Amino acid sequence: MSEWKFLTLKEAELEFIDGDRGVNYPKKSELLPEGDCVFLNTGNVRQNSFDFSNLDFITKEKDNLLRNGKLQRDDIVLTTRGTVGNVALYSQEVPFSNIRINSGMVIIRVNKNFWHPYFIYLFFQSHLFKKQISRLISGSAQPQLPISILETVNIPQLTLDEQKEIIFNIKSIDQKIQINNQINQELEAMAKTLYDYWFVQFDFPDQNGKPYKSSCGKMVYNPELKREIPERWGVEKLGDISQYVSEKVGSSELNKENYVGTDNMIADMGGIELTTSIPKSGTSTKFSVGDILISNIRPYFKKIWLSDRTGGCSADVLCIRTNRIIYKEFVYATLARDDFFNYDVAGSKGSKMPRGDKKHIMEYPIVFEFEIADQFSKIVRPIYEAVHKNYNQNQELTQLRDWLLPMLMNGQARVEDKT
Repeated sequence: MSEWKFLTLKEAELEFIDGDRGVNYPKKSELLPEGDCVFLNTGNVRQNSFDFSNLDFITKEKDNLLRNGKLQRDDIVLTTRGTVGNVALYSQEVPFSNIRINSGMVIIRVNKNFWHPYFIYLFFQSHLFKKQISRLISGSAQPQLPISILETVNIPQLTLDEQKEIIFNIKSIDQKIQINNQINQELEAMAKTLYDYWFVQFDFPDQNGKPYKSSCGKMVYNPELKREIPERWGVEKLGDISQYVSEKVGSSELNKENYVGTDNMIADMGGIELTTSIPKSGTSTKFSVGDILISNIRPYFKKIWLSDRTGGCSADVLCIRTNRIIYKEFVYATLARDDFFNYDVAGSKGSKMPRGDKKHIMEYPIVFEFEIADQFSKIVRPIYEAVHKNYNQNQELTQLRDWLLPMLMNGQARVEDKT
C-alpha cells in the first residue's frame, strides 16, 4: 500500500492562535480560585486531555480586555513552552463554556471543510508529530516551540472520509479506556465510602454486626486529636507504621511502564499513566508491589498511587512502605484523602514550587484499631485489584493505540469500518 502524501501545517491552512501577551495579560494577583472565565495554565493540559483539578479564573472585566486566546468548541490546545507537546480537545463534553489560554500554549482552529477536529487532535498525539517536534524544539532550560517553527511540521494530506476512518478505529480504543477509567472512579469511591463509615464516622461493625457509633458504642476523648474516638482505639503517626524507601534501581531496568515521575502521576488521586520520559543514566528510588507513591512537588495536586509492580521513581516522588503489622490497603486509603493532602500542603515549603516536608508527612496522625484496619484491608483488597486490572488493560490499550495511530497516519495500515 502506498503511503499518504504530506504537506506542512502552514500549507494545511490550520489557524494558530496565541494567547494575548499584551499589557492586559493577567498578573498573578489577578488570578482567582473562582470567576467568569477559566485561564488555562500548562498544568491544565496533560498528554492528551485537560486536567481541571487546579484551575485559575479571571473576572469578566479582565476577560473583555483580552484580545487573543479565547477558545471555541472543537479547538485544539497545544502546549508550546516548558512541557512541549501536551494536547487537549475543547469538545462539547468540556464543562466550561468560557476559557482562555495563557502564553505557554497555542490554539489550533481547523477549517472543517478540509479537516476533522478530532483527526487533528489525534495527529498532535501521534509519534509522527512527536518525532518531528523533538528535532525542532529550541531552548534547554525552557523548551519552546514557536508557531513559525510549528508550521513547518508535516501532516498527511487526507480526505475527510480517510480522516473519519482513522478516527473510527482510534475512538473505539479510546472509548474502552474511558469506560475503564469510569469503572475505576466508581471502585475508588466505594473504598472511600467504606473508609468514611469506619474510620471517620466510626460506624464500623461492632461485635453484633451493628454500626458502632450509631449503636451507642463507647467513645472516649483523645487529647491529642481533641475529639472523641472509639474506646480501645489508638493514634499512631504515619512514621510509626511505615517508612520511606531508600533502595535504588539503575536506569537500565526502567521503562515507560515502570518509571514514575511527577509528570505521569495523575492529579486528584487518579493514579499514574505511561511516562513519556525515562532517565538515561543514574539511579532512581526502587519501589515494589504495595508501596505507596506520593508526588512531593505541589502537593495540592493530590497525586498518589498504590503500586502493583516493581520499578523506579524520581527524587520528587516519595515512596512509602508500610510495616508488616499494618496492611498497605488501609494506609493507602488513609492517605488518598483530602484530609491528608490538606495536612501535607499546610506543612509544605516554598511558594512558587512548594514541596512537602518529609518529616512533617511522617508525623501525620492516624486513628485506627489493628483488627478493624485488618478487616477493612481484606474487604477493599479485591476493589484495588480490580482497579489495577483495569489500569493495566488501559496501558495495553494505550500501547496498541500508540502503535496503530502512526501506522494509520502514515498510510501503512488501513482498518475498514465494518459498521
